[in-house]
Amino acid sequence: MADSYFPPELLREILLKLPAKSLIRFTVVCKSWHSLITSFPFISTHLAQTPHTNTLLVRRYVSTHNNENYSLFQDSKNRPFSLNFTSELHFPFNCQLGYFRIVGSCNGIVCLSDDLFGELQSLVLWNPSIQKYITLPLPSIKPQLPHMSVLGFGADLPETDDYKLVRLVYSKNDDVVYNGPPEIEIYSINSGVWRRVVGVEIKHCMVEFMWSQAFVNGSVHWIAYDVVPNGGGIRSLVMSFSVADEVFGEIMLPDALVGVIATNLSIMLFEESLAVVKYEGEIDGASCEVWVMKQYGVLESWSRLYRINFVAGMEKVVGFRNNGEVLFSTRGNNLVSYNPNSGRNRGLGIQGSSRSFYVQNYRESLILLKGNSVISGRILERMGGLWI
Repeated sequence: MADSYFPPELLREILLKLPAKSLIRFTVVCKSWHSLITSFPFISTHLAQTPHTNTLLVRRYVSTHNNENYSLFQDSKNRPFSLNFTSELHFPFNCQLGYFRIVGSCNGIVCLSDDLFGELQSLVLWNPSIQKYITLPLPSIKPQLPHMSVLGFGADLPETDDYKLVRLVYSKNDDVVYNGPPEIEIYSINSGVWRRVVGVEIKHCMVEFMWSQAFVNGSVHWIAYDVVPNGGGIRSLVMSFSVADEVFGEIMLPDALVGVIATNLSIMLFEESLAVVKYEGEIDGASCEVWVMKQYGVLESWSRLYRINFVAGMEKVVGFRNNGEVLFSTRGNNLVSYNPNSGRNRGLGIQGSSRSFYVQNYRESLILLKGNSVISGRILERMGGLWI
């Protein structure tokens, strides 16, 4: 036997220190190793012990070739951030038109939605580091047109080791105005089904097509807005959804952002904190401000990190590097790195459709290990109450 010279406890501790890709190979050593590595307790413990690294997941879409490309970059101060040091990932899915919306990523899992113009075609949870995925059933709420929907993805750890999607569906009238609060449904990987939520009335609206999320402190966050009655204008805010207890809440924005129209705000992650980017101005005189909530849930902790005047065709903040630089997409369909201290702007040699760029810190894991393999297409198995 391959493990006859090691006590089981020692073998487990050794394997827990190995990267996910090595563990995938070791599942074929023998049956006992396979049973150990694919067990729910091992996968959960391995995730808890996996350190956060300087790895970035980068997505870009090249329209001329209709290619949606995903790469893992090691983003360190001593190594240039460029395609010369990338691990290109095999992307096994086909979008109906263009590229997938990345709903969010968490613990090595990327949630992909093919939802061009609100018509949801497919939902996938994909672990790119081990090339495993599951295709989720389509939602149960099927509203009549016109309507728009918003998704959120996050994890309930360590309470239930579950991963959930929440979907809000807004119906609209012919004038494209929302008709009342949205319908709500939640998908739990543990249960494998969509469940409607009743008795919850959401009064906030969200921006159609342009929504994005940030998963922080166990909650999904979106930019939302309220229409103030009697000509009071628009009030922007952050709406939250706690994945563990499935409760919606709100986080107030600082005075400098409350009156800004929601389409000019974008929610992101800055390190491990909630961040909001405010855009202003037109093409040649455009700029942005980056605000960070340094203490989660504390209104007074919102702080403006910097204001950036757009140069060299900069169009949109895509993400933040580990060396403090800001990643921008440009009107020329390039990804550039901007140093807010020196004001220097550097091209990275990475091209793609400007709106398609996605950059997020990535942490590899074994989650979805028993999902469909990109190579073998094995049938999904259920183990330990979690699809793993």
